[in-house]
Amino acid sequence: MSSVYLRSAGIACAVLVLAGCAARKPAAITEVRPAEPPKPAACVPARSGDPMIGTWLSNTRPRDVSGDLQSLIVLSADGTMAYESLLKIGRKTRPALRETGCWTVADGIYTMQTTKSAGEPVDANDPIYLNRYRVEKVEQARLTLRELKSGGQLMTARRMPAGYRLPY
Repeated sequence: MSSVYLRSAGIACAVLVLAGCAARKPAAITEVRPAEPPKPAACVPARSGDPMIGTWLSNTRPRDVSGDLQSLIVLSADGTMAYESLLKIGRKTRPALRETGCWTVADGIYTMQTTKSAGEPVDANDPIYLNRYRVEKVEQARLTLRELKSGGQLMTARRMPAGYRLPY
């Protein structure tokens, strides 16, 4: 082949490539907005004078755990709750959970629905964030609950003054 032919073919290819580049539209930059976090469930206020309203502290030794679990539950009249726990193994104390959400009692069943764990919204459809207990006894200074599952563990809590915090 002649060099004139090759040179002409090269120029033609270069013109086609440049024409293709010139004809392209610049990519549109679209701003991706993060999805709105799901709105937390609206809590239903407790009935007036509900004896479960208050701050409750329990000390338990859960099955299959080699330590003591302290749990602090704050049940507010507006239907909101806060749950905090500490796990003590030997001399070491470790914070376990800090959750907030809603609570209700209906037909002797206490239901705790977590909406935030460690300050972050949770998946409301995840069953780990829904806890249910049978209310065995509610007294002025003592609350007794039983997990709603076969062989459910008994939890006894004592009323603490408003504002009480777990010792860290």
